[in-house]
Amino acid sequence: MKRIALFLLSLGVCIAFAGCQPAQTVLPPTPVPATDTLAPPPPTAPPPTATVEPTAAPTLAPTKQAEPVLELVGPGSTKQLTLDEIMALPAVVGQAGIKTSTGRIVLPTAFKGVPLLALMEEVGGLEDGMGVNVVAEDGYAISYSYDQITNGNFIAYSPASGDEIAPQGPLQVVIAYEIDGQPLPKDSDGTLRLVIISSQPNQVTDGHWSVKWVNKIETMSMVQDWKLNLKGNIEGTIDRASFESCSAPQCHQTTWTDDKAQEWVGVPLYLLLGYVDDEIKHEGPAFNDALAKADYLFKIVAADGYSVSMNSARVARNRDLVVAYLVNGNPLPDKNFPLRLVGTGLEKSEQIGGISEIELELAGVSYTPLPSAAPVETETPTPAPVAMEDADLLVTGLVDNELALTTADLKALEVVQVTAEHPKSGSQTYEGLRLSSLLDQAAVQAGASKLVFTAGDGYRAEVALADVRACADCLVAFTGTEGELFLVMPDMPSSTWLKDVVKIEAQ
Repeated sequence: MKRIALFLLSLGVCIAFAGCQPAQTVLPPTPVPATDTLAPPPPTAPPPTATVEPTAAPTLAPTKQAEPVLELVGPGSTKQLTLDEIMALPAVVGQAGIKTSTGRIVLPTAFKGVPLLALMEEVGGLEDGMGVNVVAEDGYAISYSYDQITNGNFIAYSPASGDEIAPQGPLQVVIAYEIDGQPLPKDSDGTLRLVIISSQPNQVTDGHWSVKWVNKIETMSMVQDWKLNLKGNIEGTIDRASFESCSAPQCHQTTWTDDKAQEWVGVPLYLLLGYVDDEIKHEGPAFNDALAKADYLFKIVAADGYSVSMNSARVARNRDLVVAYLVNGNPLPDKNFPLRLVGTGLEKSEQIGGISEIELELAGVSYTPLPSAAPVETETPTPAPVAMEDADLLVTGLVDNELALTTADLKALEVVQVTAEHPKSGSQTYEGLRLSSLLDQAAVQAGASKLVFTAGDGYRAEVALADVRACADCLVAFTGTEGELFLVMPDMPSSTWLKDVVKIEAQ
């Protein structure tokens, strides 16, 4: 009887424990050993006598979704695309190069991407009379007309000479994600970049069309092309795209708000005079202060023939007189399109719209071409000045000694090596010239508070002068390619590590 009681007690305990077990996991069958003798099957567990509640399925961690890299805004819809979604669209491959604002040629390179026209099909497509606005992560934006997008109507230049040439085959606007078969370098180009490609490496286009760090494309009403003619000691023409590029926040953008709270956006009038008052159009001391002190007359002419005359001394370095191309974020209405003079202290009759030409009346005004740079006495050797157009690096702005330097000039100075941590690429050793030494040679004026660095494609970055002065290892570094320089900026954002830096301006 004791044995029977003990058996029944054991059986009860087993049944109780069976009711507390989780659902069993089904395992794959045990493989049969590769022997001549079969192992006996494992003993079969007795079936449970208690009901087992089903175990809830395990909760899986959510799969991380790829972040969108591009926003498309169409007439009636908006779409966010990841890089994988863009790369899944039909792609094209072609050669793209640029001519920078300083005249430097960046030779064509193979890019792969999606035609801009095909991308816009994702949000309804483009119709005749429409255009698009391409926006970069830093806020830089430029618009493209329907004709440019559909017909590739851009000015082409010879990669060898930089001279304007007839288009050497079709040009196509592409949002690229690869260069030479590799992803774009994110620290310099971003995930996406707009390029103008052709089938052969036999032409380049203006650098302001090639937008880096693209993250948004939006349709807009018709983009009408126009040109502003300028006449002075030299002559020049500024087209719509060049004016827009010059009016970007990273360049010379100036705003003025009128008594109706309307915001006008453009560039200071005096900078347009500086484009043609001497041979320096944009880089270096573009506005000739000495010439302006002679108080010459200049005339602003509208397309309908109406004109306004003013004196140079009145507008010299005056940022409150603005030649505007936008009002409240929109192109000017027809009566003022494409440009209007606005600003503080203007009579109503002077607020001329529909501007098509600015002419400097310099007959009898003494004019001496400016030297490219004055030599300075330093403890380190100072290179002989070179012509602005031949320089690889310009140091200008609020300095006593403007510098125009080639790579060879820089290598003749006190070259150092530093090891620095790039925000994205890690620790590396760089060779170049300390920025502080270069600023000492240029003799930065006491009134300067920041430095504006400009790359060959027009990209700009601003850094407080005090931060650069405090950075012992900030360099203008060599790349191994003659004529190409880049900034090494330890402990600063990757956006300040400019590739192909061509100008340093103290402001």
